[in-house]
Amino acid sequence: MNPLETYDYLTRARRDLWATLEAAPDEVLRRPLLHGKRFDSILDLVLHTAEVEDGWIHGDFQGLPMVQDRHPDVRDRPDGPDTALSLATIQAYWQDVEADTQAYLSALTDSDLTRVVTLEDWPEGHRQFRLDGLVWHVLLHEVRHTAQIAALLRTQGVKPPQLDLLFYLPSEETGRSSEGFINPRPAPQETP
Repeated sequence: MNPLETYDYLTRARRDLWATLEAAPDEVLRRPLLHGKRFDSILDLVLHTAEVEDGWIHGDFQGLPMVQDRHPDVRDRPDGPDTALSLATIQAYWQDVEADTQAYLSALTDSDLTRVVTLEDWPEGHRQFRLDGLVWHVLLHEVRHTAQIAALLRTQGVKPPQLDLLFYLPSEETGRSSEGFINPRPAPQETP
């Protein structure tokens, strides 16, 4: 799989995760479960994952303003855990990030992927990396945090969707994936 194909999988899995988050009680999504300096809750992790994609793809790779500049409610919120943003606000922001990321990845050539990116805010001697490695870092970053979110949902009595790549691959028999019957849309859940 190449980065664009992997990103397609991530966006499809993201929709299934979002459906689960939409059905979960807001109290569960905001519950402080991690007790960290940067994020405490499931919503904090969702926002963090979108912001990291935005920062790398737009800022570091392209030298463009972050997408969050078009979302003042996201841009101007206080730093730290316990976001006051709604899931819908975070989703709207991430959908804009996603559209820009999709366009960027679609335009990348093999030659582009060998370009060296200098990270200005990293220490000397550890600042230059090939773009292909950094793109994979961003994609795998989402995979790691999605697994954390799924585990946190389980601890709160919310069944997460099946997000394994296998369920999103097209079968050779039909050319269709199994995501539709593996992850039916959840019913709203009450606070456990």
